[in-house]
Amino acid sequence: MVDGLVAPGRVEAEVAERFGMVPNFFRSAAAAPDLIQQLWGFTKAGYLDNPMPSVLKERLFVWLSRFCPTRYCIVRHVGFLLGGVHGRASGDAAAPAQSVTEVVDMLRRPTPWQRDMTLVYQLVDMSSKGAAIWPASGSDAEDALFACAAMIFVEPARSDQARRAVALLLGARDVELFNGFLTFVRTAHYWTMLHPEIETEDDMQQVMRGHEELAQLLWEDPEADRCEMGERLFQELSALREGNERHELERARQALEEKDRQKDEFIAILAHELRNPLSAIRAATDCLALCEGQDPLAGRLVERLDRQTSAMARLLDDLLDASRIALGRVSIQLERVELSSLCESLLEEHRPSALQLGLEIVARGTGTQCIVNADRIRLRQILDNLLSNAIKFTPAGGRIDLGFVEHDDQAVITVQDTGLGFDELFAPKLFEPFTQQYGTRDKAGGGLGLGLAIANRLALLQGGSISATSAGVNQGALFTLTFPLAGRSVDSKSNDAPVSSESRHSILLIEDNIDAASSLADLLELKGCKVSVAHDGVEGFQMALRIVPDVIVCDLALPGACDGFGVARACRDAPVLQSVRLLAMSGYNSARHHSEAHEAGFECLLTKPLNSEAMAMLTQELHTHAVEASSRTGGA
Repeated sequence: MVDGLVAPGRVEAEVAERFGMVPNFFRSAAAAPDLIQQLWGFTKAGYLDNPMPSVLKERLFVWLSRFCPTRYCIVRHVGFLLGGVHGRASGDAAAPAQSVTEVVDMLRRPTPWQRDMTLVYQLVDMSSKGAAIWPASGSDAEDALFACAAMIFVEPARSDQARRAVALLLGARDVELFNGFLTFVRTAHYWTMLHPEIETEDDMQQVMRGHEELAQLLWEDPEADRCEMGERLFQELSALREGNERHELERARQALEEKDRQKDEFIAILAHELRNPLSAIRAATDCLALCEGQDPLAGRLVERLDRQTSAMARLLDDLLDASRIALGRVSIQLERVELSSLCESLLEEHRPSALQLGLEIVARGTGTQCIVNADRIRLRQILDNLLSNAIKFTPAGGRIDLGFVEHDDQAVITVQDTGLGFDELFAPKLFEPFTQQYGTRDKAGGGLGLGLAIANRLALLQGGSISATSAGVNQGALFTLTFPLAGRSVDSKSNDAPVSSESRHSILLIEDNIDAASSLADLLELKGCKVSVAHDGVEGFQMALRIVPDVIVCDLALPGACDGFGVARACRDAPVLQSVRLLAMSGYNSARHHSEAHEAGFECLLTKPLNSEAMAMLTQELHTHAVEASSRTGGA
């Protein structure tokens, strides 16, 4: 002891004992050993001895360091996460080490400024049950906590919603532990800003030389200047004090926009939650349709179930698409699409309902091959909407024509009916959402008034356009859809080949909704597949190792420690499952969900409820597996 202080060597020894090394951070003020001692005491109180879970603390330290201009802390604490010779996560010798892949996955998450935080706050509010627990690594709860933590860390003066969300997630006591931790992280970064001589240790320089992607994320993060440690906050507070009336008006405008966003998010969540029960009903209906020996009454009931389930699925799709378009979350994947087969498929799909209503539905000029640049799924949705609209508003005895021609460098697709038409005064409002010339009292099954608005927006996003003309009420209508031509060569393989009953493809279905799983399993069995079912990720992965199926169909939102993404990653890491085809299933259908499913290892994402197109994709995956298996064994 010297003048009541612990000797510098004693502090270093304690640091080394706790971290498994002495970071350069604690060598940065040799001229003031008393200050280093006090900084070490603060480190233990706010960080090391803070009873938050060790790995969570370290992951959060790294995540928050993304937003700071000095990069020493983020590199050093990545080392602590990796463990071994690089140190210990939160100074905890028992903390499990994380892989470079796990660290990279975390650093690739979208930041709060790249996403709509209103949805995060709303999901926290809906999911919080009052039982505050610390979230598991990589979970949705951790993602929400980290997003809120970043808002509080970077913009403390404007983080009311984020702080309320954290309070819901953690509870009163743990919030104070969390706040103390954030305070220490901010202090640590401020210290490194004042000591630019602190250099990255040799062990981490070597790690980054061997992992280019990790090095790029650590050194070249575009968000690294987000938190300017004081100057930015001072400027923001000054701006708040000046022009108070202007800020009040802006706040009122933002509040209105937030309410509008909340409405759109509520619609999206509602539609998603309704998909699980609808999925079970859809699969059960398809099962009944395949059963033999039905009496006439059963046949009529099946037709009714099928018709109304399809109508409900279409309403949900419209709700989801309207929300995605309003929030700017619709992604378009352009490819070469052959119009002839697409139009013929749509006509066959709509012909039964048209005939039942006493309508004639025909194709004109669709025998000519014509290839357009379009998103196949979205183009099909647009045409499906136009045909459904024509059927809905054409009285019995009427006619609907679907056709296309090539004009210059465009394909011109037309849907013409002899139905109710529309008044020229209504024409400007035709493609506006929630707008109908004929309400549900005037026409059964009037819908939500979203179909044409969605179709118009989807066409514009693909470089196409929709227009409509009518000679007047009761004079029919002509809808014209244009798309850029792409050329004439096209792969004519069909995805609609039935599953052979002799092939007995093996499918593992992992779905936590018991009714939906049972109904889908029954449907697949009736289609000639051998189906095994698991209801959580851990059970599903263990079953996959035992039976090694041809295809795994896995729900993304599974309960417990292993969700669908975890199942995919585990399967891709297991040598015995390398040839298995992985298909994801979800009630969500955004571009982000498709991208995340693909990154986890899934071949594609099927949207609930599984319609005929989704079943065709499943059939194609079974066919692909059979072809690959045949080539591996030298078969024909």
